[in-house]
Amino acid sequence: MPYGIGTIAMIGGGIIGAAGVIPIALGFGATGIAAGSIAAGIQSSIGAVTAGSTFATMTSLGMTGVFSSLATVGTGITGIGAAIGALIP
Repeated sequence: MPYGIGTIAMIGGGIIGAAGVIPIALGFGATGIAAGSIAAGIQSSIGAVTAGSTFATMTSLGMTGVFSSLATVGTGITGIGAAIGALIP
């Protein structure tokens, strides 16, 4: 096996973390759409947001803490992977 379990956990944790960090960076935050963000620009260009749309779903996921939870879990998995990698070469 070319990669150890620690490396695989670090890569997986990075992917999970990115799934949370990227939407937050785009402006889908815990308090709604961040002013001046890319998400705010998209919202102003589409006008009324339709319930159940991708934009509405992304906003809901941000406000319910899903994205911040993904970022936290991804960071934890990456750290665990690093620890495993240090212990088991």
